[in-house]
Amino acid sequence: MFLHVPKCGGSFIEQAFLPWITQCPSRRLRDARGHLTWRQYKQVFDRHHIDFDAMLVFTVVRNPWDWHVSWFHYLKEDKGRGQSGMSTEVQLFQSFDFRDYLSWLADDEAPTSPTRYIRKQLVDYITDDQGRMAVDTVLRQERLEEDLRTLLENLDLAPAVPERRANSSTHADYRSYYDDAGIELVASRHRDDIARFGYTF
Repeated sequence: MFLHVPKCGGSFIEQAFLPWITQCPSRRLRDARGHLTWRQYKQVFDRHHIDFDAMLVFTVVRNPWDWHVSWFHYLKEDKGRGQSGMSTEVQLFQSFDFRDYLSWLADDEAPTSPTRYIRKQLVDYITDDQGRMAVDTVLRQERLEEDLRTLLENLDLAPAVPERRANSSTHADYRSYYDDAGIELVASRHRDDIARFGYTF
């Protein structure tokens, strides 16, 4: 089971596991579609009498500062196509620069889509009700090809690592987007991610 944290290399992973990934319950079940958290998947699979605990679950995480730059560009480029399913953010961000985005992020009362994807920490997607890590394997976006190759070898699986990234972005290095206040904002909002995965700016 691949638990797809949004904006963390999911298209690359899905490309590697085609066509088998289409048989994953997260793709077949209507109420399991989208970027659900581990806890939400657990509820859905329990309703369908699928033993989630018996699955090997893996995911991909990403540097939080880089994650927000990726979100910003992805939603600005959606421009009404509906690919993101986040119409509120898409509409807002068309007139935003990245400083505006950070101001929006800092305001917990700012308009947001019901999914609140961007308002979560990465660990919110992959921990259980007690805050314990619920996935078996965590790959890193920063070394995704290497980590995926290792996973496939360890599991003795046949899929090949794709030769290039899907949905690769062309924006500048994420560090160029931040001033000190922005660095601290993301550090504060992602304190659990930083503690768990050791990310630094």
